[in-house]
Amino acid sequence: MITLAVLAFEGAVIRRSTDAAAPPLLVRGVEASLAELRRRGVRVVLVCEGSHDAATRLLGRLGWSVSDDLRAPHTVDAVVAVDDVASAPPAPFAVHHAMELTGTLDVRQVLVAGDSIVMLEAGRAAGAGWLVGVLSGSARRPELASVHHDAILSDLNDLVALAVPAAPAR
Repeated sequence: MITLAVLAFEGAVIRRSTDAAAPPLLVRGVEASLAELRRRGVRVVLVCEGSHDAATRLLGRLGWSVSDDLRAPHTVDAVVAVDDVASAPPAPFAVHHAMELTGTLDVRQVLVAGDSIVMLEAGRAAGAGWLVGVLSGSARRPELASVHHDAILSDLNDLVALAVPAAPAR
């Protein structure tokens, strides 16, 4: 059972852009997919490559917020940025901090998904139960296939089709 999804924000949830002034572009359909995961009781944490302040501003530009209310639209349960942990991925600290922020005790119930080898390596180093590569970012299938993974998906929307079971009622 998956109770926590730790997702790479850049490349998996939003498209990477070389233009910092450009508005963030969501992967098509990702809002509905994340809402469905949260409806099933799966906590969602975004791992961001920038600072926590930059991540918060970016979420604001999307109209998203951080909330532990699973019914709240356009929200995630927490954000972990590089300045929130001692070392960024591939170190396991972002995954472990996501667990800490959401009260997740069993790392085997954690799914880590990202568009990069370093995100999958972070999940493996943390002991996550599921490692999922997504092709919506910079890495291509051969790159993601070169590291330990449980699935490689076209994008995060395919997570819902993996039959992620609902978490027990809280």
